[in-house]
Amino acid sequence: MAIPSRVLSHLQEQGINYELIPLAPAHSFLEAAERAGVPQEQLVRTVLLEAGGDLLMALLPASHLLDFSTLATSLRQDLSLANDGRLERVFQGCDPGCRSPLPELFNMQAVVDTSLLGGESVYIEPGSRDCLLKLKQADFTQLMRRARPGQFSVSGERLRLGSGAQGERKLEGSVSQLTPLRMRQRVEETFDLPAMPEVAQQVMRLRVDPNATTADLAAIVNRDPSLSAQVISWASSPFYGYQGTIRSVEDAIARVLGFDLVMNLALGIAVGKSLKVSHDGPLGLRAFWRQSIYTAVLAERLTRQIPAKIRPQRGLVYLAGLLHNFGHLLLGHVFPPQFFLINRYVEINPQLPVASIESHVLGVNYQEIGAWLMQAWHMPEELVETVRWHHQEEFSSKAAAYSNVVLLACRLLARQGLSDHRSTTLPTAVLEFLGLTASQVETVYEEVMTQAPELDTISRQMAA
Repeated sequence: MAIPSRVLSHLQEQGINYELIPLAPAHSFLEAAERAGVPQEQLVRTVLLEAGGDLLMALLPASHLLDFSTLATSLRQDLSLANDGRLERVFQGCDPGCRSPLPELFNMQAVVDTSLLGGESVYIEPGSRDCLLKLKQADFTQLMRRARPGQFSVSGERLRLGSGAQGERKLEGSVSQLTPLRMRQRVEETFDLPAMPEVAQQVMRLRVDPNATTADLAAIVNRDPSLSAQVISWASSPFYGYQGTIRSVEDAIARVLGFDLVMNLALGIAVGKSLKVSHDGPLGLRAFWRQSIYTAVLAERLTRQIPAKIRPQRGLVYLAGLLHNFGHLLLGHVFPPQFFLINRYVEINPQLPVASIESHVLGVNYQEIGAWLMQAWHMPEELVETVRWHHQEEFSSKAAAYSNVVLLACRLLARQGLSDHRSTTLPTAVLEFLGLTASQVETVYEEVMTQAPELDTISRQMAA
């Protein structure tokens, strides 16, 4: 195990004793630590911040959220996430992304959350991704002797309050938590929200018309020049492999994409582009459309493998994948200042569920607020349930296949940072419910990822 020599020398100079914990390969560092039996509350997470041009090392448990606002207020300084290029120079010799919590070695000021200072032992990264070092509390305290202690984190247990159906009922019954109810009322009354776009309303009417034709759909799409350009562009993309020339929306429907896909694509684009949100940040428009495109394509491809007798509608699965994170856009549209802050929290706490971060900052998360608007707009129940429950393995209903197949797609894409899911585990119960095997799912995932360049091009066009 190639621990950087300067890390070993520093520990020896300080007289630090440690136990070496090997890590097996995994999709993420936290998953590797979990497999090794390392408690996340004892695993030290290092967050590198910039404060007045200087680097600051913030140390807290991996299971905790770094409360950005609390830390900035405590230090009386503006903080930002440190630039990766600068950090690679500082941590030269360490594995990419490794940030050893050794402030003196790297000549940095540090703050350490007091929750790390009370246990019997902690685990730290030594600059190598294939192992951890287990330290007794006395040795860790020795390494932290010049660090400033403080309380600037929120435990995972507190973050989990309010997640899931039971937590939501607790929130609604709590005297101290009125924010979710106020937000729900604001959404349901569509205060400061656009009405459902006209194109989306027309497509919704077309969905329930048994006599609808390709010409009817093309006429709706052609009324919106940007939408028609998107549809033609998609059909012409190398992703679909059509060798001819697409000159019209009718060509795109009849020759390449098909009626069902274009109908749901038009609905998803019209709804997605109706909200005004910043392009930047981990929850901004660029990230939204990239995750949405990958999820829609992968979920639809997975659906083809589901046994015919229980297979959900492929077009509606595609729409569910396209809009499963719609609540992020809604939060950004209704609450721009808070949305900016949430983006900063997500950047600094990438290992934590985004919904938990949103609930901590706002008292509501994107799944809840997105589902509320979907209901207010009378969108299909399958879509409402997917938006609300695509993180829940245990969710069950007549339409659960939609949220479950999107959950699988999100878990797979989390390996590439293309999902806000933090787990990459494929739940056995979900696979069995959908009649799929892990081998089938992995094969489809690998096939889709070979087309990543084409999907990236499509997502950039969507965010433009």
